[in-house]
Amino acid sequence: MEVAKRSFDVIGKGVHVKDAREKVTGSLKYAVDMTVQNMAHGKILRCPHPHAKIARIDTRKAEELPGVLGVLTHEDVPQNDWESAWFNYRGKVLDGIGRFVGDDVAAVAAVSSDIAEKAVELIEVEYEPLPHVFDMELARRQDAPTIRVEGNERPPYAVKWGDLQKGEEEAEIIVDCDISYMSQQYAPLGRNACIAEWMSDRVTVWTSSQTPSELRDGIHEALGIPLSKIRVMALPCGSSFGQWWSNNFMLITVLLAKKIRQPAKIELTNEECMSTVKRRHLERTRGRMGCTRDGRITLAEFDHLIDNGGYGFKDDVGFFCVDMWGKAKNGNYAIHGINTNLLTAGCMRGVGDCTLGASVERVADRLAEKVGMDPVEFRILNQITAGDELRMQHSRDNMKGNRDAYIEGIPPHLRKDWPELFCLSSGGTRAILERGASAFRWKDRWKGWAVPHAVDGSLHRGVGVGTGAHVCGVEFEGSSSAVVRINPDGSAKVHCSVGRQGQGSETTQSQVAAEELGLPFEMIEIETGDTDSCPWNHGSLASSTMYRTGWATRAAANDARRQLLEIASREFFDNADIDELDITDGEVHPRAEPKSNRRYSFREVLNELRSETLGQTSSITGRPSVPMPPSTTFARQFGAQFAEVEVDIETGQVKIIDFLAVQDSGTVVNPQVLKNQVIGGAICGSGFALYEHLVFDGETGAIKNANLLDYKLLRCADFPWQAEVLFEEAPDPVGPFGARGAGESPIAATMQSASGLIFP
Repeated sequence: MEVAKRSFDVIGKGVHVKDAREKVTGSLKYAVDMTVQNMAHGKILRCPHPHAKIARIDTRKAEELPGVLGVLTHEDVPQNDWESAWFNYRGKVLDGIGRFVGDDVAAVAAVSSDIAEKAVELIEVEYEPLPHVFDMELARRQDAPTIRVEGNERPPYAVKWGDLQKGEEEAEIIVDCDISYMSQQYAPLGRNACIAEWMSDRVTVWTSSQTPSELRDGIHEALGIPLSKIRVMALPCGSSFGQWWSNNFMLITVLLAKKIRQPAKIELTNEECMSTVKRRHLERTRGRMGCTRDGRITLAEFDHLIDNGGYGFKDDVGFFCVDMWGKAKNGNYAIHGINTNLLTAGCMRGVGDCTLGASVERVADRLAEKVGMDPVEFRILNQITAGDELRMQHSRDNMKGNRDAYIEGIPPHLRKDWPELFCLSSGGTRAILERGASAFRWKDRWKGWAVPHAVDGSLHRGVGVGTGAHVCGVEFEGSSSAVVRINPDGSAKVHCSVGRQGQGSETTQSQVAAEELGLPFEMIEIETGDTDSCPWNHGSLASSTMYRTGWATRAAANDARRQLLEIASREFFDNADIDELDITDGEVHPRAEPKSNRRYSFREVLNELRSETLGQTSSITGRPSVPMPPSTTFARQFGAQFAEVEVDIETGQVKIIDFLAVQDSGTVVNPQVLKNQVIGGAICGSGFALYEHLVFDGETGAIKNANLLDYKLLRCADFPWQAEVLFEEAPDPVGPFGARGAGESPIAATMQSASGLIFP
């Protein structure tokens, strides 16, 4: 295991992202930019009712319109359930029932999008309205309208430890809460499209997606065809935050193309992107926490509801805040997923930890106020440190046998370097809170609970602090993998299925490979979206990209490196042990003689006639030889953020005046990329904390502000330009070169800090 800090050649350098030129010149291709020869254009007919069954559908007028190539209805669709990653969607592609206003009903393919749009209007549908329900509290009642055959509510996902009664008895102060959250929209700056083309019985799909492998799996489930007959070419996203995983309109495109026997493209409008695909859950937290007079938490009990909308099927929203506040001696967290007749809800950046996590932070602050403690000190006292037990149950629930039996069943050569399972392996919040408080001048600016530190007429200023934690990737559903190929000219290419939604994965994965191979960064290229060349991968979700995919990329590069050194040893170094050799700037040399003249480039090694083959090496392919240790059992990411907020107590206007973030994601692979991740999460979280929310029509459940004019996003000018980001690098024992995840703890921390603590 590699835990100690060390110097690197490529890791830690702020190299430019690989697609920077294409982005600034506008030449980067997104799905909306793609065309293929002989491509038809598709449009989707959408349900006008919150809940209705199709009694009759007549497509003849649409089919007779000149230029129309075909119409797809539920009668043409295999009635198989398909599932998006982490239960963000579960259902059939089309089944003759609309479960929210805007739900997919049918689709038309035509020679132009205008003709397709006219044809959609010509489809005659007779609906049988069904009872509907928008409120998740009402939807969970026994007499509620049934939205899904499985029922409206999932069995609760629970995390329990200790003895709640004992925790209540030990508590000297108990505070409870009832907090509701509005629904945030991903509000993508780029629209999405999907193109599908069938060649015989094999389909190729082009779309902007952050989960190529998961999309391929969904097509397989929906159509019932072998995975070998499905190819997904995932393109960059303008932004995603979890929206562009695998979506139902993509599968409609696949089926529409199959019916008309030529390529088809469905391109969503901005309104469709915001009102028919997915959103963050509506959520409600009821709970309580108790502590002693000296501020030690003895009790944490929370019951959390999430509104899944029509097709979401989640019962677990991550909530790794359970681990962050896990020093509580006794705890019980329960999550209830409930279906309603609103737009489908699913994972959005920081899922669970920026909602339930914010509730826990708010209750903790009220406890700190009751005992007269500084909120920074209260967090330091009660939040997790390296070595502490992790509370989340995911991994425990998936073990074969108990903990000891599970570990004993793992071959010794695999587990010899594993950290202690179910304990935090590295990091925590203490160091980032202390560093952030010092840099922010917290002691000077914090004047007490509900006390502004500056007043100018109606303008009151106060400061807030928030912390956030999240997982560093998940092992469930499959192991993330990667392939690294070294070419005869000495260049190398990484193949890994990760999303490109602006987070820089194509750059940071290349840095990992370059560091491990000993090659200059410029000699590494990457393929992230082609499922025919990239092995299965979770994609960019649950903060998996750097931690789990980065681990796989490093392992694959290490395997390729080993093969290269074995050839070099035989042909140039008299069969020396490969541990006696090293690589610097793409040249193999004796480790003990870094400046030796005996240096051979990758090109020379691969083009040397090999003694055992009498031929050159055409290429080297490296891949991980062992699975990654189960990261949910030991790895977390952490963020601490400090904000100064100004409130006009007469108008209610809120401004963020100053902002500082400290991030602990282990070794920083690229400081510029990570800074963008942290600031991006802070802006997204600040908008959600202050005013972002979808407005639903009370009669129909339709979204009323599904556009970027009426949906109020935080703009660049609304966030401090001088916002500072600091890194606390506690190296991880398993992650690539000590790195951990980074994508979601920033938004979780912001939900508390941006709202400030001047509000009672």
